[in-house]
Amino acid sequence: MAHFVKIACVQFATQASRGAADAPKLVLNELKAALEELKGYGVQLAVFCEGVEAYGTPVDLAEDAAKPGPFLQAYAAFAQDQNCHVAGSVKLREGGRAYNSIAFLGPDGRVLGAYHKTNLTHREIEWGLTSGPGAKIVETAVGKLGGIVCFDLNFEPLRKEYKALRPDILCFASMYHGGLVQGMWAYDCRSFFASALPFMGCGVLDPFGREQAATDCYSKVAMATVNLDREIIHLDYNREKFAEIRRKYLGEAVIDIPPNVGSALLYSLTHKRRAMDIVREFELELLDDYFERALADNAKNKG
Repeated sequence: MAHFVKIACVQFATQASRGAADAPKLVLNELKAALEELKGYGVQLAVFCEGVEAYGTPVDLAEDAAKPGPFLQAYAAFAQDQNCHVAGSVKLREGGRAYNSIAFLGPDGRVLGAYHKTNLTHREIEWGLTSGPGAKIVETAVGKLGGIVCFDLNFEPLRKEYKALRPDILCFASMYHGGLVQGMWAYDCRSFFASALPFMGCGVLDPFGREQAATDCYSKVAMATVNLDREIIHLDYNREKFAEIRRKYLGEAVIDIPPNVGSALLYSLTHKRRAMDIVREFELELLDDYFERALADNAKNKG
């Protein structure tokens, strides 16, 4: 069934100096100002930049989800006030260890779960942060959310972990853009990709890595409404059925075909049926199933 989610990715640049005595207070005030500007837009998921964690909290002041500090409290107050979910950058402490994390908060302000950065930089390790255990999916009312933090984007093993977990939205809190690698993650994981950065170009990609919204010199917030009820199918053995699907479900289904990929996104726009119901009705082959079948057939066909 159609599942529309309005995502906001916040471009966040701080005036603080890393490690300065006044940095926590300055970054917290900047975060609160950014949250205030985001109010009233009906956002359902807000994603925040790694700069909040990096500049706002020294390792020894990492927050505890069970006893929220000032940054978690700021995210929680916003989530409650706006009845939305937040993917908030924050240093978290668990079991005596500090992590560079994304905390996922629900509309009641409660922390639903957290992703801890798996692949720390050398400096982060020297500063005393602990490397996280790997991919983490948090089930929420707006979908299955996964976290990625900055340097993580460079590592294929983590991407493979997420691909197996089938996230709806990957939330990327970062201090660097990642360029074409953002699109690789979106396509490989068959998910939407929401990035929050300290400079222009953060925003939302669809599962083909296509830009749905991005910050620019005029706006520090990128907003896009996406439909999570989607399935990716290959064109081979499927495209002959597309005309019949379009005629039967006129206005209730969309088949989105990029020009150069060889596959399509099937969306359901109604609450009467899911995209997967259409897949089954017309015996469409999902993209990953098609690739698996090709691998199996080629293995049998070797000389």
